[in-house]
Amino acid sequence: MKIKIFTCPECRYRKFESLSALNIHMGKAHTVSYKIIMKNNQPYVMQKKRSSFQYLKQPKNKKS
Repeated sequence: MKIKIFTCPECRYRKFESLSALNIHMGKAHTVSYKIIMKNNQPYVMQKKRSSFQYLKQPKNKKS
């Protein structure tokens, strides 16, 4: 059995046993806009999808 160790590409010293733990660390500690996935036994960077937003319009002050 072969054990894979994943290293954080941002801080280069933290090592993780699973890919999901690495993605959680990167999302919380480094606030990056991507996550790493494995495809055909090769690592790939997948961009996180961000939803768009709009500011709420300020209600007009009515003079009474």
